[in-house]
Amino acid sequence: MIKNLFFILFVSTLLLANNFENFLNQENQDFSSYKTNLDKEFTAYKKAYDKSLEIYKKEIQAYWPHVEISSPHQFIQYDKDYHTKKSIDFQNETIQIEVIAQNEEEARDKLLSSWNDLMQEDVKSAYAKDQLESKINHELNQNPNIVSEEKIIADVLSPEQQNEFIAVLQQQPLEKKEYQQKTIYTLNVKLPSDALIKKAQLYQQSVNEYAQKSNIDKELVYAIIHSESSFNPMARSHIPAFGLMQIVPKSAGVDTYNFLYGEKRVLNSDYLYNPNNNIKLGSTYLHMLNFKYLNSIKDPQSRLYCSIAAYNTGAGNVARSFTGTNNIVKASHKINAMPPSDVYKHLMKHLPYSETKRYLHNVNERRFVYLKLIESNRL
Repeated sequence: MIKNLFFILFVSTLLLANNFENFLNQENQDFSSYKTNLDKEFTAYKKAYDKSLEIYKKEIQAYWPHVEISSPHQFIQYDKDYHTKKSIDFQNETIQIEVIAQNEEEARDKLLSSWNDLMQEDVKSAYAKDQLESKINHELNQNPNIVSEEKIIADVLSPEQQNEFIAVLQQQPLEKKEYQQKTIYTLNVKLPSDALIKKAQLYQQSVNEYAQKSNIDKELVYAIIHSESSFNPMARSHIPAFGLMQIVPKSAGVDTYNFLYGEKRVLNSDYLYNPNNNIKLGSTYLHMLNFKYLNSIKDPQSRLYCSIAAYNTGAGNVARSFTGTNNIVKASHKINAMPPSDVYKHLMKHLPYSETKRYLHNVNERRFVYLKLIESNRL
């Protein structure tokens, strides 16, 4: 009887072991298959992006001496025939409108029409007019769903200020240049000095909500948005990254979406151009950096400096600046032996990219600016 019992237990254990091994093998296969599909999805997107960008640049070159496209801090929009170009530099708080026209009278009419269009432009309509996005969506056979009706720039200008700009437009001497037997007329106007703060105020509700949920200081979220996009709602980089907090679809986008919703997916630009989505993902990613990827760093201030740098360049590069490897646990031993001020100095000296050094400095300085705005109830 006892022998039979041991035999039954042995067989049961063997079956369980085999079942568990089969389970692990199936799990690994599922994960490998899922990762392959995810990689294919992003590869397809990147291929469509690169192909569309090349075509877009060639179309611009046919009419304009310099190829300018939207960037993290600049919104640039061409009309369908590429005879009008609107540019908003959110970082330097300027608007430039350029038109191809036969004479100055026609130019001023086109400039006025373009200005009025710009005052009506919102994220939804701007996305619909974006030739690059249209080309990408055509390549991927996608039908984007943009719901944000946030104004591109009119929301920081009072009716009086808009009328003042119209007066300037009608009277200010126009710059004039020739290109490929066409005449280009240019108007430059300066935005009010408080335009950036007014843009920041538009996102107060989202920043308050997601900073609190992510256990991240509000001033840090504002400083990151300022440094990433200068509050340009249509921010786009060549990486590509999209929106206010410049979310990269494959890396931070996938990880953060999975953290929030338990699903890995490559996020489309239309999802990331929604400011609420973008701030939610960006704030959550800051939480993940601070409390997950870099949680072996004990001092909160040291961890903050490393999180800011990691938002720009990744936790691996932060670790590499201390130990020469991307092992953050190994790097944390060295970091934990240093006071926060020395951690900051070390990062500023040893981070692998000058861009990241500037980024760390700018975000750190801007945190204090936004903290004062919050304390004075302006945000």
